Parts: sequence; structure tokens; C-alpha cells
Amino acid sequence: MEKRVCKLNFYHPVIEKIESCFEKAYLVGGFVRDKLLGISKDTVDIDIVTVDELLKVKECISKVLKASSFTFEKDKTVITFLSDKFRLDISNLYGKTLEEDLLKRDFTINAIAVDLKKLFSSSNDYISLIDPFGGFEDLKKRLIRPINEKSLRDDPVRIIRGVRFKILLQFDYHPSFLNYSKKILEKLKESPTERIKEELIKILKTDKTSEALKDFNYIGIFPLVFPELASLESIYPSGVHEYNLKEHTLKTVEFFEKFCLKEKDKILLEFSEKVGQNELLPILLDSHFLKLVALYHDVGKPLTVNKRNGRLTFYNHDKVGAKISKDAFLRLGFGKKAASLGFKVIKNHLRPFFLYELFKKEKLSDKAIYNFFKSTEPYSFHTLLHSVADWMATSKKMECEVSSFIKFIHFLLRFYRERLENLKPLLSGKEIMEIKRFDKPNKCVGKIKEKLLELQAIGKVKTVKDAVNFVKGYNCENSIKS
Repeated sequence: MEKRVCKLNFYHPVIEKIESCFEKAYLVGGFVRDKLLGISKDTVDIDIVTVDELLKVKECISKVLKASSFTFEKDKTVITFLSDKFRLDISNLYGKTLEEDLLKRDFTINAIAVDLKKLFSSSNDYISLIDPFGGFEDLKKRLIRPINEKSLRDDPVRIIRGVRFKILLQFDYHPSFLNYSKKILEKLKESPTERIKEELIKILKTDKTSEALKDFNYIGIFPLVFPELASLESIYPSGVHEYNLKEHTLKTVEFFEKFCLKEKDKILLEFSEKVGQNELLPILLDSHFLKLVALYHDVGKPLTVNKRNGRLTFYNHDKVGAKISKDAFLRLGFGKKAASLGFKVIKNHLRPFFLYELFKKEKLSDKAIYNFFKSTEPYSFHTLLHSVADWMATSKKMECEVSSFIKFIHFLLRFYRERLENLKPLLSGKEIMEIKRFDKPNKCVGKIKEKLLELQAIGKVKTVKDAVNFVKGYNCENSIKS
């Protein structure tokens, strides 16, 4: 049955400008899919395949758009034109015919084509879709269906991509997707890390990461992409924990994404801008990556579990987990900056809870608060934001009581605002050297400055005179040895 749709569905000013550069070409892929679904994007990806000579097409488009391009190889040569409004990819067909090209694509919904030349013919207002695999029907039924088993077997990373499409479009999986995926899951181990990372980043940048991870778990992707987390389910509920460790972990990601990021301004107040402004990779912000940190935050528990008085304990799981996580983030290709953020947050993720217990007992000292901010910088606010999600994912009772924990975070933030935000040493390094009669800078000067800042922050040194007296009486050698 012929599928005809209004030509205006596929109108874009860039396509209209470059149409004359082609003799025979087709719109394919995500552009066609999104237009049929009525999805609008700020930046449009336009994918065109052609039988024409690419060099001639490139020269024509460069002239028409007055723009330069770049070329890359991805199974075939692709010429790309980029602007802040669109990305235009042009390549030759896979194989000899359009159907051969579409057969090599991942899912039926991405294997629909439109004849570019007919789009601008004046014969009528409708155009026939080229849809040999039933993608249009799958769009209407809202299904993610592979072209065939070979499309996933040849590229297992498409399983992860299928999850991404499913959560973004709010579709369902066709039974064939689940059946084929389970057959070839193990081949994900052989897939390039860079490709897996690219898909993970795209998922982390959505507001549906937690949904994707639940599907990872259901399909069986979880232990293949995140092998360090394979034993989470073995840790059963104990103490204040109402859920097994895998449930707690997935809930932590969910609360971080659905609550903490959306309520960031209310949780971190004026310091909320400290989270979400740092680029860890050119296309990945710290706020996105913190969802992966939440996924790994308790990875050390299975390796440190013990049973005492009928309850499970996990001494040092924060430190053990920080090391495992850092290695995992590097293995996944997220780089040193992201790995450092993850290491610091996971190593210190219990500290807000320890401080809160001291606070409730009225035993919380200024020094303990200072040490927290000092030890966690520059990721103190990331650690605090994570702690809210971790708290909420512990039990339904704690989820209901999260407002009291957030008030405590506000107490910590007040300390930071009043004592640390604009803290400067009362004495310079040069002045310290003069007081101690040092001929040149040394480790002792830095140690004194660090201790002086601490004493200023906790209110034990308030004036220059106090600072001078402290420096005079400070035994640097004993301090360094200790």
C-alpha cells in the first residue's frame, strides 16, 4: 500500500536551497522520522544519500550555502556542513540501490526515505514514502523494531541505541528487538569503547537516563557495559536500607535526575550554578555525568560487605568504590577530568550523612564542616547534591523526610557563605617568611598558610595580631612530620 504524506512535512529552507545541487538524492534517517512524528528541534540533523559524484555536490553546496565542510569516514565517505541551526550529512548509497542502503540501517523507523527531487516538483502537494520495511506503520504503532537480526549482530551498539530511541520517543520494543538483543548481547564486549561512550553520553544528556538504565537491567546490557556493578543485586536490604543494592542504586540515579537536578536551585540555593556549568568533555556537562556517578556510588559495597550483630556493614566501601569507579570511568572513555570528579564525590559521599548525625546530636564542630568543604573541593556542591538523591533512595521514610536533610544542607551552605566563600589569608607568604625568618619559600610556608586559613574559618584567628602570634608559635617541623 502506497504511503503518501504532505510535502510540507519535510520542508526546510536549507534543503530548498541545495536541492538544485543534486540529480538524484534521498532524505533518510532521523530527519524523515522526526518530521513524520511532528518533532521539532533547535538543531536539525539532515541526512541525504545520493548517487551523484560527491565532490561535485560538495562544491555546489559550498557555493550555495557559502559554507565550508569537513569529510570523515564512517563505513563510507560522509561530507558534513555544520551551523548552529543544522547539521547536513551527505554520502553515497550503501550498495547499488536505495533499498540496499535502507537494509543496512538499524531500525525500521530510521529506514524511511523521501525522494528529494520529487519533494520540490510542482505536480501535487503529496509525496510517496519509500518504506520497504514498514517503518511508517511502526511509527504509528510506536515500536522499535530492527530491520532484521543481522542489523544488530553486525553492530551490537545498536542495542543501546534502540534503548535510547525507546526512551526518547516513548515507544515500546517490538518483540524481535528483545529476542535479537538477548541472542547477541555478549558481542557488546567486542564493540569499540568509543561507540558505547557516544551512546551513553547521548543517554546521560536526556532527562530519562534512569528509564534507560532500568531497560539496560531488563534486557541484560547492565553487566556487559558496567561489569563492576554485576554483584549489586547480591546485597540485600539491611539496617536503614529498605531496598537491595541494585534497587537502591537505580533509585539514586532516578532521584538525582527527577528531583535533584530539577530542584537544584532550592537545594543548593545561590550555589546551584556551581553544578551544571563545567564541561568534562565537549558535549558532556558535570550535571549529566553525575548520573553515572550516582550509578557507581556504592560499587565498593559487594567487596567490603561483612555481617555484624545481624546487620550488614560496608566499612571503607566509599574509598574502595572511589578507586573502582575512577578506573571504570577511564575504561569507558570519559577522561581524567570526569574520573576525578567521580572519584572525589564517591570517596566523600558518606560525609554529609556523618555531619548530619553530629548536627542532630549537637556535636557538629566548625572544624568538621571546614574539613568537609576542604576535602571535597572543587566538587563540594556536587557531593551535597548527590547526597540528597542517596538519602531519598534509602527508604520511603527517608524519602518523605528529605526536607529536613535539605535544611541541614542549607546550614552547611550558610557556613560556606559566611566563612569560606571570600576567605583570604590574613598574612601573605612573604610575611610568614619574615616572621619565621626563612631565607626562601619552602613547604612550611604553605603548611602555615593552610592552617591559618582553617583557624580563620573556624573563628580561632580573627585579626592580624592573632595570625602573627599563631605563626610565631607554630612548630612547622612537627606538623609536617605528623
